Amino acid sequence: MAWRNFLFASLAMPVAAIAAPQVPEADPAYFEGRWSLLDEDCKAPTNWTMFAGGNFVSQDLTGTWAWGEGELVLRLDDLEIDEESGEAGGRFRMDGPVTIIDQNRFDFTIAPDVYQLQRCN
Repeated sequence: MAWRNFLFASLAMPVAAIAAPQVPEADPAYFEGRWSLLDEDCKAPTNWTMFAGGNFVSQDLTGTWAWGEGELVLRLDDLEIDEESGEAGGRFRMDGPVTIIDQNRFDFTIAPDVYQLQRCN
């Protein structure tokens, strides 16, 4: 009988929710440096380089980047010439929320896509 009381007592006790560790709001300096997509090699020329002060460079992209209120904003010029039309690429903007995984990895969401980036050392 005592075990039954113990069982009911343990079931009636509230269970503490297990919260995922919270990553603090990133400083813009977090994004400075070279980044590659998670499935790419850091030696690939398509890496993203974000410089202090807000300049952005990749293989065929140049522009600026800004960080604020949990969102990364990229304003880019596509330098690639379209193979079919022969026209120069245009300007575009990519902005969306960021989930910082750790010091060397973040996810950049531009719905419906999620760009998973890793820091290149």
